[in-house]
Order: sequence, then structure tokens, then C-alpha cells
Amino acid sequence: MSADGPTACGETLAVVRKKALLRLLARREAARLGLVVTQAEMQAEAERFLAAAGLDDGAALAGWLDASGLGEAAFAAALQDFALVRLLEDRLAREIDALVPDHIAVSSARLRQAEHEGAS
Repeated sequence: MSADGPTACGETLAVVRKKALLRLLARREAARLGLVVTQAEMQAEAERFLAAAGLDDGAALAGWLDASGLGEAAFAAALQDFALVRLLEDRLAREIDALVPDHIAVSSARLRQAEHEGAS
């Protein structure tokens, strides 16, 4: 699998790996801070995910899990990680917001390269 081409989810392997890294770091930081996802937060995360994915009933969810090869435990772990990321994002909002302008500026270098390649 190439890091440049899309994976089954439509994202490049490089992007998927960064998102997996975010999940790992969120787990570690949440553990360090003693943050725990409540049942209500887990339910809210599941509802957001299912609505965004158009999985509006148990049969649709079961069909998607089967087709994707994702087990229920792995799905629950992903939802928990997503909830942890959300908790940390809320907790660190000021620090994140302070980094956003510089991150956008740094990331704009890719646009420069794309413009250069388009002009050739």
C-alpha cells in the first residue's frame, strides 16, 4: 500500500497513520490527566458517528461492521478514542487556537508546490 494513494477509506496511508498517532497520543494524555470517557460522552460520540456515516439503525451498523471487517470491540475502542480526542480538544482549545494560524501558514507551503507543478 502506497503512502500517496488512497486507502479503502479514501485517505492516504500517511493521513491514516497520523490519525492513528493522534488516537495513541490522546489515550496517553487522557491517562496522564486522569480523564475518563463517561457513558453519556460515549453515547454522544456514537450518535455523532452513526449520523455522519448514515448508519441510522442497528441493521445498517451491523452490515457496515461486517462489510468493513471491523469488530464491535475495535469499533467501540475507536469511538472511545474519538471521545478522548474531543475531551482533550475542549480542554486544550486555547492552546490549539493559538497554534492554528501558524499551522495554516506552514501548511500553505503545499499550495506553493502545487502551483509550481501546475505552472510546469
